[in-house]
Amino acid sequence: MRITEVALEDIKSYEDRTVVPIEGGVTAILGENGAGKSTVQEAIGFALFDSLPFNNKEFVREGASSGTVEVTFEQDTQNGTDRYKVVRSVGRSKYGVHRYDPDADEWIDQDIDSKTQLVDWLCARFDVEDGDELSSLWSSSIGVPQTRFLSDFSQTPRNRKATFDALLNLDAYEESWETLKDVPDAIESRQQDLRRDIDTLTGEVQGLPDERAEAESLADDVEEIEAGIERKTGELSEKEDEYEELEAVEEEIDRLDQEVDSLEGDIDSTESNLGTAKEELAAAEEAQEKCEANREGHRRYEEARERQDELEEQEVERDALVADRDEQEDTIQAIEFEVEQLEEDLEELETARETLEAREEAKERYEELDDRIESLKDREDDVDAFEVEIEELAEQIESKEREIEAKEETIAEIEDEWEGTTDPEALSGEINDREASRKQLESERERLEEQLDRLRDTDVDAPCPTCDRPLNEDHRSKTIEQREARIEEIETEREELAEELDALRERRATAREVKQRVDKLPVHRDKIESLEGEIEDLRADKEETEVELADLEDELSDLPDLEAEQDDLEEAYDEYQTAEFRVQEHADVPDELEAKRAELEEEQSVLAEIEDELEEFEGLDEELTEVKETLEEAESAHQTYIKYEQQASQVEERQERVEDLESELADLETNLEETKAELEETKASFDEERFETLESDIEELREELAGDRRSLEHKRENLAEVRETIEELETKQRSVRRNFSS
Repeated sequence: MRITEVALEDIKSYEDRTVVPIEGGVTAILGENGAGKSTVQEAIGFALFDSLPFNNKEFVREGASSGTVEVTFEQDTQNGTDRYKVVRSVGRSKYGVHRYDPDADEWIDQDIDSKTQLVDWLCARFDVEDGDELSSLWSSSIGVPQTRFLSDFSQTPRNRKATFDALLNLDAYEESWETLKDVPDAIESRQQDLRRDIDTLTGEVQGLPDERAEAESLADDVEEIEAGIERKTGELSEKEDEYEELEAVEEEIDRLDQEVDSLEGDIDSTESNLGTAKEELAAAEEAQEKCEANREGHRRYEEARERQDELEEQEVERDALVADRDEQEDTIQAIEFEVEQLEEDLEELETARETLEAREEAKERYEELDDRIESLKDREDDVDAFEVEIEELAEQIESKEREIEAKEETIAEIEDEWEGTTDPEALSGEINDREASRKQLESERERLEEQLDRLRDTDVDAPCPTCDRPLNEDHRSKTIEQREARIEEIETEREELAEELDALRERRATAREVKQRVDKLPVHRDKIESLEGEIEDLRADKEETEVELADLEDELSDLPDLEAEQDDLEEAYDEYQTAEFRVQEHADVPDELEAKRAELEEEQSVLAEIEDELEEFEGLDEELTEVKETLEEAESAHQTYIKYEQQASQVEERQERVEDLESELADLETNLEETKAELEETKASFDEERFETLESDIEELREELAGDRRSLEHKRENLAEVRETIEELETKQRSVRRNFSS
């Protein structure tokens, strides 16, 4: 993984979005205290490893509610190099991962919108198990502070020796000596154990010949049972084949019985259908005779019906013309009324135009006064608004001045507090030194305690485990006393260091809080400058509003005189409005009057044409009456013909149906005779007694085979157990021989 860019916005001392590019090789970040060097490292740990050494709120710039970190990195894969951008916010839930697509030259969202999803994605990307291991990877390997990384190397020679002796595990060599010096005794003990094992195994293998004899007997039983199973299986197969042949014959008898029953049912059904078909044929022939008797009356009825349809169409056409004539007369009457009305509107239009000319000047003055009065009335409410605005501006100026005073007091307090505070980085160095000393003392104490344990357990006259000199009681006592005294000194020193560490950590926490407030001093000073600029703008707005208020009050003093003049002109203005409405209302009257007169002449011409067309339908009612009389005379013959026409047309079809059924009945009777003969022949070939005997024999053979197989399985299991016992005894026998030979 290679980090290529870190971007910060509203993070600690970074206000606007700041991008820190990270080129190849080693990157060094330089700057004064509080410039934000450590913040870049902390941002990487926060975004990529979910690790932050303090509260999230302390990571956000003072005065901001939230901040954002973006870290861009590259990672080599089997398909090339992938480039990702991880986005994470502090103070609000915003998470995201984007992958760069070089082909489309755009960042593609990976659909990650929660902390859990982001941590899972990072764990998979960096091949770690969970979030705890991810954070540990940063804090213990990648993001280790410089002071803690070098603390072991900056110890005193004595403490450094204690630390690295434990790291190199020098005590393991002493433990190896303690282990190896007892090897000869262990070999002698092992030989005695082997002799006892040989005696035990010799007694166990004496039963091997009996086990072999039993295995041979079981093998013979298995072979005999397998031969019996094979013989009975062959016999069962022969009987099952014969049984299946007889079973097929029995099924064929059942099938033929069913076929005979089916054919007899089909014959009964066909005979019934044949009787019905003959009855329907007789009815169709009778209907054919009645149709012939009434054919002439039916023809006369159809011709009269066709002529009636033609005459009724003419009647509809004539009635439509009569309706058109009546409608045309109504239209002409309506147009004549409209012409009269338009002539009256024309006289009213000319009178309205004269009124407009006489009242034009009064109307213009009235509208001018109305606009002026309306404008002044609209601005009456502005007086109160201006006064409220002036008061609000004064309050805002006063509030800003109080805020400046508070900021100046805060700056003074922070500066005084910082003068009496030690730099937290210096305190961190002292803390690291003392923590390293405590670890060295702990390692030394553990080493001394191990030496004490060995001194107490070592026999007199044996080498001393601490100096290799011969060990006597006096030397042991003195050495133990020295070690115990040193352990007490170590405990005292560790307690003193613990107290010093608690005091230093408390001072560092206080110093860090003061340092954070000092880092925010530029923000306070910028805020004061911003407030002073806002006060100048508010004072300018206040002066401008006061001038506008004075001008408005002068204009409003003329309002009563203007309203009185407008009241005097109101009657003339109303007359002008009425006349203007009439002129607009009747502006199209001259053209409409001319058009209506032309329309009247055209409609009168259409009415004359309709009257001419109606003359062509004289005598229609008389002819229609004659046709209706003919329909009444031929109605009876027509109804009879229609009633029997369809039935009479089916004579040939029903004749064919009778012939088909007679042929089908003959075929069914022939099939029935042939099927009965085949059934008798099949029954004669079926040996029912042999069929029942075979079924009983097959059942008995299957039961015997099941018993033989169970017996075979049991014998095989016994044989396997005996053979396993033989193998174990032979293995023990070989072991006895090897032990004797060794």
